[in-house]
Amino acid sequence: MDWLKSLYPEVRKILRDSVPDYWPGLNYVSSRLFEEPVIPEAMLPLASCKAVNGNPKDAVHVSAALLTLGMSVRIFDDLFDQDKSGELWEQVGPERAWNYGSAIHNLSFEILNRAPLHHAVLHRINQYIIDSFFYLAAGQDRDLSGVTKTIEEYWLTVEMKSANIYATACATGAMVGTENDELIHACGVFGHHLGFAIQIFNDMESIWHPKGITDLKRGKITLPLLYGLTRNHSERNELEYIVKSNQIASNSEQIKEILDNIDTKSFLIWTALKEREQALKAISICPDSAGREALESFITGMFGDIDSLLPKVRD
Repeated sequence: MDWLKSLYPEVRKILRDSVPDYWPGLNYVSSRLFEEPVIPEAMLPLASCKAVNGNPKDAVHVSAALLTLGMSVRIFDDLFDQDKSGELWEQVGPERAWNYGSAIHNLSFEILNRAPLHHAVLHRINQYIIDSFFYLAAGQDRDLSGVTKTIEEYWLTVEMKSANIYATACATGAMVGTENDELIHACGVFGHHLGFAIQIFNDMESIWHPKGITDLKRGKITLPLLYGLTRNHSERNELEYIVKSNQIASNSEQIKEILDNIDTKSFLIWTALKEREQALKAISICPDSAGREALESFITGMFGDIDSLLPKVRD
């Protein structure tokens, strides 16, 4: 996919050129966006644009804008969670981290404003992103307020936070390349299911391969724990008692052992694979094979060799 890699330097240049010269601190904070390799999500608008028969070069500003928006969201997430060392909030303090996150959020719209696109297309993309961010913020508020305590509430929160932002990346890229609403919707649906799959893997990683404080030690209820609460098994009553008595954090190791006993990871893998199946089905109507294959490789590559586990998971 040399056509895709050839666009990354342009994305980086747009990012670098958009930072105000008078603010070296912002340049330093955002410099991670300029480094090699480009954040993988950069390819989603570009590949979606090509998949609908557009010129992916026309979508480089959209890619840069969404990367910047995503960085601001990550800064705020780290600031809220404060569960990883070495992040921006720890380097410069919570107040300055909030200020940088706000500035980088604004930078995303500055980048989009410079995009050499037809006014009507630019307006549609801009409004789509604005609506998407409100939806994401509402999902973040659900997460912070701790309302996600059932499977139904979990899926709604994930839809608003994770699925929404990936759907936006793919749909807005497609908007650059076509006016065909069916194709734009197809790319958005692909991103929607991609976001669900990524969140499922994030939930799994946080318990079994954490990079910081685990969700369980933070007392957070995510899909693995909800699976344990809804499946019939010998330790379900004990698990329910721990959750209802707000003792998740103090019993994190016991909960992990229970989840291992009921093969929770296999359920998560199966669920993520179902999301991938629906994502691939959605973009089957996209006319450009190279763009479609780039999207397919993104969601397939994140699974590694997990397909070999399918016979052990579910029929």
